[in-house]
Amino acid sequence: MANVSKFTIHRNTKTIIATIVGTTIYCMSVVWILDLGGFYAGGLTGLSLLIASFLKIFNIDLSISIFVLILNIPMFIIGSRGVSRRFSYLSALSVGLQVVLIFLFEQMVKGGFNPLGPILHEKLLLAIIGGIGTGIGCGICLRSGSSSGGMDILSQYVSLKKNIPFTRFSLLVDSVIIVLGGIVAGDVAVAIFTIVRLLSHIITLEKIHTIYNFVKVTIYTSEKDGMREALITRFNHGITIYEAVGGYTNQVKYVLESVVSS
Repeated sequence: MANVSKFTIHRNTKTIIATIVGTTIYCMSVVWILDLGGFYAGGLTGLSLLIASFLKIFNIDLSISIFVLILNIPMFIIGSRGVSRRFSYLSALSVGLQVVLIFLFEQMVKGGFNPLGPILHEKLLLAIIGGIGTGIGCGICLRSGSSSGGMDILSQYVSLKKNIPFTRFSLLVDSVIIVLGGIVAGDVAVAIFTIVRLLSHIITLEKIHTIYNFVKVTIYTSEKDGMREALITRFNHGITIYEAVGGYTNQVKYVLESVVSS
């Protein structure tokens, strides 16, 4: 039990650190790169950008961090009930960091400080690097067992429950944001460059995040009935059982195999 407890603590620590790192990279990419090019991020962050941009038409200037917080509340409920409480809590940590970091980075930009501003000028370059940055940030969070919140939670839920690839569902949602973004901005070029941003984001994310892949789990045991009962009771997966003989002990063992989501 001590080893199990130690493993759990180590695993949670690594996940929390990865969540902080991934969220920071994501927020930097949104505020310092995508905002600089006038593009939209994906998911609820992109929707928050749309709302903030729409309100600016009426001279209402609000931080997108406010909308990021409000829109994520129902997603926490979905994540807690449909994925896991641990996943939901870690996603809440990421969103909390986003609210703070996005507001902080926005204030830095308003104060005239953007470390990437003097380097990045081309719209195409901004779209590609911004998409890669958000993809890396989201991917780090998801690969560690967390998420960057927002539509990532819903996409994870759909991926696990409906066996629909995570990136396919994200692509559908982001496509809607691209269309709305072009309408709000009144500029087709914004929509075109946002598509470039989306493609670089999806490609990067897919290389890092592989939760919808499947693996074969093999269990060797002499307690066939007890293990079978435990698996059937607690997991919704088929099981194949067959006998095997230990090469060293020459004793009969039982092999239980199951194909599960990674």
